[in-house]
This record gives sequence, C-alpha cells and structure tokens, in this order.
Amino acid sequence: MSRSEGWVVVATFGAVWEADFAVETLREAGIPAMVDNGPNVGIFGPGFQGGSQFGVRVRVPWHREHDARDLLQDDAPDDGVHGSPDRLPEAP
Repeated sequence: MSRSEGWVVVATFGAVWEADFAVETLREAGIPAMVDNGPNVGIFGPGFQGGSQFGVRVRVPWHREHDARDLLQDDAPDDGVHGSPDRLPEAP
C-alpha cells in the first residue's frame, strides 16, 4: 500500500518551503498532512528554495480535505485588495 493512498491534494505550491509551511500549519491544527515533492525536487537547489516546474503538492487524508482547505484558505496571505485593515494609505 502506497503512503499516499487515501490522501488527497489540497494545495499546490511553487517551492517546497511553501508547502512545508502549509503542512506545519495543518499539523498544528490536528490535521495529518504530508508534502508530495514530485519528481526532481531536492533539499538544495531548484524546487526547495526556488520554483519547481512540477509544483509541490500538499496531501491530507480524504476525510479531512474540507477542514484542510478551509484552514489553508483562512491562512492565505492578504493581498491588500480585499479589505485588509492594515492597508497603507494611498500616496497623494
């Protein structure tokens, strides 16, 4: 049995460090999660600190998919467009 059987992809990132951050956020909330590095991603070089042409997937057990998606969506960085209370005033 493969370790990823019964696990679904809930997010895809361009670099491993971003996926690692999301996995730790999920784990802190009690949701089991793992990084699926895909091909050609190592600890050094392309894919870890920089972009990966394949993307780096975050997987969770199928029955926690909705919880994980909700948490990752709530934890997304604010782009400053959708009513952030910390927005800087516009320059004159």
